[in-house]
Amino acid sequence: MKIVLASHGNFCHGLLESYTMIAGQNKNIHAISLDDSGIGTFRNKLNELLDELTSKDNVLILTDIKGGTPHNESYSYKLMHEGKVRLIAGMNLPMLVELGLSLSSINDLDQLAQLAVDTGKESISLEESDSEDDLGL
Repeated sequence: MKIVLASHGNFCHGLLESYTMIAGQNKNIHAISLDDSGIGTFRNKLNELLDELTSKDNVLILTDIKGGTPHNESYSYKLMHEGKVRLIAGMNLPMLVELGLSLSSINDLDQLAQLAVDTGKESISLEESDSEDDLGL
């Protein structure tokens, strides 16, 4: 399976760079960004990448914002490739680290997608207290 990170600007590239710092290189993770070249160029690059990847593998696409252009273009592709592509909005670093480290042991696209959602939710927390006791002081 492959993972594609799609975002506005360089967010996806920064996320992949942080992943690499933590977990090492992973040839199964790709990043593609919407930049100033416009939506048409992004759509073409995204479709080209996804066509290449889905010809051999299932693909989990992670996007930054539901309803944003990277998400909407990914959703359009997903609709034409049901069963080969899953789409998750709201990507974050803990989610990507967990997915990247699990790629070799999970062979089911739906299971990988559920892991993304579960890890993403579990990684968000509100720290309630800022007392010195919590800091071990």
